[in-house]
Amino acid sequence: MSRDLDPTKAKWPQISAAIERDISAGILAPAARIPGAVELSGLWGVSLTVARKALADLREKGLIRTENGVGTFVADTLPDSN
Repeated sequence: MSRDLDPTKAKWPQISAAIERDISAGILAPAARIPGAVELSGLWGVSLTVARKALADLREKGLIRTENGVGTFVADTLPDSN
């Protein structure tokens, strides 16, 4: 997962796109644990709000799921890309 962000663009879509690319490429397999918002904000050097927004975007696309108290995971079944 590349952590180079374009400073001229919004950060959360870049983070979301990077994670989405890793999921599409199979680097992050279904059911794989991914960093939650706190960990993601530290990894990317962004605010917690930005990290939460990136995760919310991925959740809305059906690419990840979050289990309270357990963690955030790649969805077991990924939506069709068509």
